[in-house]
Amino acid sequence: MGRLGKALLLLILLLSALIVFLDRLQVRRGEVSIFALLWPRRAAPRPESLPSLPQVATAPKPLPAPTIAPVGPRLAIIIDDLGGRRDLFETLKAMDRPFTVAILPEHPLSAKIAGEAARAGMEVILHLPLEPYQYPEVDPGSGALTMAMTSEEITALMVKHLAGFPVTGVSTHMGSRMTEDRERMGWILAPVKERKLFFVDSLTSNQSVAWRVAQEMGIPTVRRQIFLDPELDEATVRRQLQAAGSLAERRGSAIAVGHGRPLTLRLTQEMIPKWEARGIRLVKVSELLR
Repeated sequence: MGRLGKALLLLILLLSALIVFLDRLQVRRGEVSIFALLWPRRAAPRPESLPSLPQVATAPKPLPAPTIAPVGPRLAIIIDDLGGRRDLFETLKAMDRPFTVAILPEHPLSAKIAGEAARAGMEVILHLPLEPYQYPEVDPGSGALTMAMTSEEITALMVKHLAGFPVTGVSTHMGSRMTEDRERMGWILAPVKERKLFFVDSLTSNQSVAWRVAQEMGIPTVRRQIFLDPELDEATVRRQLQAAGSLAERRGSAIAVGHGRPLTLRLTQEMIPKWEARGIRLVKVSELLR
């Protein structure tokens, strides 16, 4: 091989390495890999597999009222996995911002927290537990919809969950396996369409078809763009919060998903004044659908 050939080969290798690096960087930010076929079901961060750690909630601290104009970049933050702990909800409520709260069904405080959240000006959606990979070792919790269920069983459970407390939409909890199944997502989304609700694909699998199926059914739908806490450490959450604000500024709007954990809530509270100082407005998910 001559010098020219060697130079071309080296250039191709360098470009390939750069593309792979940029793709991995995109995945760490919570976006879908462009190499989905090469890294099936691994590209998107999967908080459904995070370990459960002991948590101590922070004391509620009120934030100053926002002073930004009602224009500019918009950021919708969904806080997942609520319904089990009042202290975490009180921390969120004390921030006095229009969060979207995703509440799990069949938890002791689900209905009560849903009612209080709506009265506090937050948006309430059902956080629907769906079968993930590694099920049942990875447990989506009470009231989960599974691959073994018939369409009749799924419909009945959906009707039950949607009657548990008033909601404006539905998001996916876990579900990396089920959201890849077009037929079952059609069963799941039929009651959502019937009730004129919106749908949020949490995108726990980069092979998810849930968002596309919802679109085809005429359901107002969005996808998660940033996971705020794909790993349980402060540096990661801070980095993801920064990424959420930057994405909103770059695109005009962004949707971030975090979990009802003391660390996530504390760092989100610290970031809110910084976002608002940059003109970024926190909004409900439904505002981004209009």
